Amino acid sequence: MNNYFESAVSKQPTSLSIMVDILGLLILLGLLGAGFWHLLESVTDISPWLFGLLCIGGFVGFSLVGLLVVHRQVYQRLTVGVTLIDNGVVGWFFSGMLVIYGITLGLIVVATWQSSSQVSEIVSKEAAGIAAIYRDITGYPSPAREALDKQIFNYTAFIVEKEWPAQRRGEILDGGTRMLNDFQRNLYRFEPKTESQKMLHAEALSMFNRMVEYRRMRIETVHWGAPPILWAVVLVGGVLCINFSYCFHLEDVRLHALLTGGLATMIGLLIFLTAALDRPYHGAVSVPSDAYQLIINKVMTVE
Repeated sequence: MNNYFESAVSKQPTSLSIMVDILGLLILLGLLGAGFWHLLESVTDISPWLFGLLCIGGFVGFSLVGLLVVHRQVYQRLTVGVTLIDNGVVGWFFSGMLVIYGITLGLIVVATWQSSSQVSEIVSKEAAGIAAIYRDITGYPSPAREALDKQIFNYTAFIVEKEWPAQRRGEILDGGTRMLNDFQRNLYRFEPKTESQKMLHAEALSMFNRMVEYRRMRIETVHWGAPPILWAVVLVGGVLCINFSYCFHLEDVRLHALLTGGLATMIGLLIFLTAALDRPYHGAVSVPSDAYQLIINKVMTVE
């Protein structure tokens, strides 16, 4: 019996070999994180379905490769100690880790969705302000009406054709501000002569100020997104949950791979959802410019 135990102990992996295995897993984790961050930066160039498949496939692939490494480099090289693993105790710790990570990731997803909804509301209010001020301008006398109509139409078209594609790239153009400044000078230059014109002009000025406020809020949300430190916590937490699942001792490797792959799929799905909604103007799952285009098609006319 002693000879068996001594021979078994002699077969245990050395601390150096374990450190090499851990270092290899850390390098693989670093490559996965770098690839995911690069993919997130270029998400505007790919479809959401492809991005989702790549995100889920990356986590599932990482989990299965890590599981294979653990089974080959650890479990198969350990002849004693593995049978001493208590899956019940491991399950308690694993459940606690998943609950903490699940609640954290769920709150991040909800906050990301709320941010996207808030941006949609800002866009809708700005478009409504443009439509309202256009309606007010139609009551102005000539030639002020024609000049202001043309300026507000050109500004709306600029948003759809120039500003929106730039926002999807994370850029802010100055052309819209210059166009609004020109519109403001012409609007302020108008002097109402009748009581009805005074009331209309006051309403137009009030609506113009609100429209400028909504534009400022929209510009501020162009760079909205989760900070890198938050993404680091999400990615590292997901990888730790996947790695912790390796601590369970199952005789059937295929069953272990199925369970670990299912966990990685759920984590990948939630991270994909968070990444898709993280930047309101980026990617196919982004806030569209339909509200402005609708005003151009249904409200505005150019004489």
